[in-house]
Amino acid sequence: MTSEDIIEDPLFKEYKKTIGAYYLMPQEAVELSFGDGSYKEGTVISIVLPINEKIRQSNGRQTIWPSQEWALLRTHEVQYFTELIDFLIDLLQSKGYRTMAPAHSEWFKIMATEPNGPSSNWSERHIAYAAGLGTFSINDAFITEKGIAVKLLSVVTELKLEPDRREAKSHTENCLLCSKGSCGACIKRCPVNAISAEGHDKMKCAQYTYEEESKKLAKSYEGESTVGAGCGLCQTHVPCQSRNPMKNTL
Repeated sequence: MTSEDIIEDPLFKEYKKTIGAYYLMPQEAVELSFGDGSYKEGTVISIVLPINEKIRQSNGRQTIWPSQEWALLRTHEVQYFTELIDFLIDLLQSKGYRTMAPAHSEWFKIMATEPNGPSSNWSERHIAYAAGLGTFSINDAFITEKGIAVKLLSVVTELKLEPDRREAKSHTENCLLCSKGSCGACIKRCPVNAISAEGHDKMKCAQYTYEEESKKLAKSYEGESTVGAGCGLCQTHVPCQSRNPMKNTL
């Protein structure tokens, strides 16, 4: 878990340019939830939750569709993560610090954008990058010190914390392919060729992981069909699955 001052860091303003004007500054997120002028000062807290090793390994053996364990994680993660976020919010608010979770707010939305595909007005990965928890991969996932097969959460709180340092020299520093020109394991793992050395086709990826066949698979796994089975093949059985692969190449 790490934190980032939400006033001083210019990266949040840069996100407005690189992602889109619809992307919310932390101050904007707070005021959407608590009203105009409600933001005074505070901190963004970003949390990395490594996916259970048994789930990672089960998905690493798959080549076309995700494992049952991986798909069921998608079914249950909303409940589990909401409970964790609610606990953190209640804890901080009991100490007198107003707190909210942007990605769990009623105004959070994922939208189709051209030409980049699905995008949201609050990104857990971009918040984690701002907080110094890791960097992006060629597949658009996020490589932390605990690897790429992780879940990310964040809250914005009035509690003022000392910000952690962001030490990465580039936004893809932890990716072997982007930094060293080697690897590309996630490219080979993608069952629909949505990843290449040039980047990630978010539309092709989304169509595979969320559309009808994925929903049918989730249902056959006794999961929730509306959220689909997901995929995650590019995050498992790869060098960055559970570690930062650059640490062994420096």
